[in-house]
Amino acid sequence: MNRAIDWSFIEDECRAFYQRSGRRACSPVVLFKMLLLAFLFDISERRIEDECNYNMLYKYFLGLEADEKAPDHSTLSRFRDRLGLEGFQAIFNRIVALARQQGVVSDRLRIVDSTHTLANVDILRAAQKPLVRVSRPENDDIDDDDRTILPGSPDPDARFGRKSKKKKFYGYKQHIGMDVDHDFITNVATSGGNISDHDYLEAMTKGPPPKAVTADKLYDSRHHHERLERQGIKSYIIRKKRSPIPEDPEYQRAAKLRRRVERVFAVQKKYHGCSRARYWGRLKVGIQHVLSATVYDLKILAKVLITPPGEVCPNS
Repeated sequence: MNRAIDWSFIEDECRAFYQRSGRRACSPVVLFKMLLLAFLFDISERRIEDECNYNMLYKYFLGLEADEKAPDHSTLSRFRDRLGLEGFQAIFNRIVALARQQGVVSDRLRIVDSTHTLANVDILRAAQKPLVRVSRPENDDIDDDDRTILPGSPDPDARFGRKSKKKKFYGYKQHIGMDVDHDFITNVATSGGNISDHDYLEAMTKGPPPKAVTADKLYDSRHHHERLERQGIKSYIIRKKRSPIPEDPEYQRAAKLRRRVERVFAVQKKYHGCSRARYWGRLKVGIQHVLSATVYDLKILAKVLITPPGEVCPNS
């Protein structure tokens, strides 16, 4: 990654989150890279502190001397809280912009979908606790339908949702927009598990508009088709049974390509910590989702940019 990425932009993005006066004890670049390593290998912040003190490859990646101590896990946690979702989203957006600049993202076709992340909650234990009213200052888009709330849960923003008619889960959803050329994630957002995928199509098409969008039947609505048409974006959203299926061969091709998003979710869950929440609260789980997507994208970006001309670059 160090060969492919100029990390100096991290300093630029973090500057607004630090006081102008005074010297920073730790470099934001080092702290951000430590979080990348934690998500790259799906390990805790406590463990990444130890690894960065003894693993010479990690030290090289961080730019630390052999005898130099890495920042401790509490410093890492404060850095995460200082930047918040806004800061990590800004860094993610810069990486996506770099990918566009390098031709890794073409915006030829964007695939939109969501997956679930289980809450970091013992459901049986939480259900046995007495009902307590909890203040939730950060749940602006969380629906308070009583059927989706778990009384006694320590996570105020997690909600019950459905993977299918028969399968439920308790937690959150990660919504993504993915560029088809290299399966590169261009958009990412987090909602409670009960929020409909349909509500997030607009957020997943923000930024430079793609030429076309495909998504599953949950996104099929007149509102979405008309909005995409007004923006000059072709809608290849899979139609419900009641809707006429377009005869456009590009629609059929997009429908087949749409399935590739499942592999992106599988990689994030298996290797980058997206199967279960590390934290409580939508904003903190949102940071987790953004960092997981960032790691996934950086792997692709590094492979594409350092692959010699003429060789085939395997997707991450």
